Amino acid sequence: MSDDTCMSRCGAMRDCGSQAGGAEVVIACEVMKPELERVAQGTNVRLLFLEQGLHRTPKKIAPLVQEKIDLVGESVERIVIGYGLCSGGINGLTGGSQTLVLPRIHDCIALFLGSSEAYKKAFDSNPGTYYLTPGWVAVKKDPLGIIYEDYAPKHGLETAMWVMEEELKHYKSIALINTGIGDIEGLRDRAKENCIVLRKNYCEIDGSLDYFSKIIRGPYISEDFVVVPPGIEVSEKMFLG
Repeated sequence: MSDDTCMSRCGAMRDCGSQAGGAEVVIACEVMKPELERVAQGTNVRLLFLEQGLHRTPKKIAPLVQEKIDLVGESVERIVIGYGLCSGGINGLTGGSQTLVLPRIHDCIALFLGSSEAYKKAFDSNPGTYYLTPGWVAVKKDPLGIIYEDYAPKHGLETAMWVMEEELKHYKSIALINTGIGDIEGLRDRAKENCIVLRKNYCEIDGSLDYFSKIIRGPYISEDFVVVPPGIEVSEKMFLG
């Protein structure tokens, strides 16, 4: 489908975001499962999740998301994708006969903080902060989990520690995002353990379910979402407009 066809179908790509109604299907990372399940209560939205940690191998994201899109088939008109740019991991996705909606974000931290503006404010206020989401901590995809479960079995503990310290050398603090869901005391203890082992300052920041609610219910306005008409491939430049 040409861009001209896209524009005539939607009036203009920016106007596609004003479509009435919310999501029919959401495909997202499992890291945000508790938050999405909470805000989806009382709706008929179908939630499909992919394994956590794919942001560390972004080239795997698009093929796995595309499998889910193809699995849904033509049974729905709109699919919301719970991924942002993710280092270009969503490039090449296409909905075929469906409209795809993606948050206009670079990574999922903005989702947990409630908006891109909240993320920018947190970043400006506390530069050099490594953020932990509740889901990452719960399944040990935090730095300690990566050290002991991913790196150490392959390279030994000493090398694993060195690699992680190198990865985090530009960070001064580790912040746990508190979305109000889950065992916050247990999550807090684990986050603090990361800070002790890796010699970082601990801080905690209030999260928000606002962006997750928009993913489920809309509206899909252009400030918050990229709306891709049927047959058009997702590209990085769509997020930069």
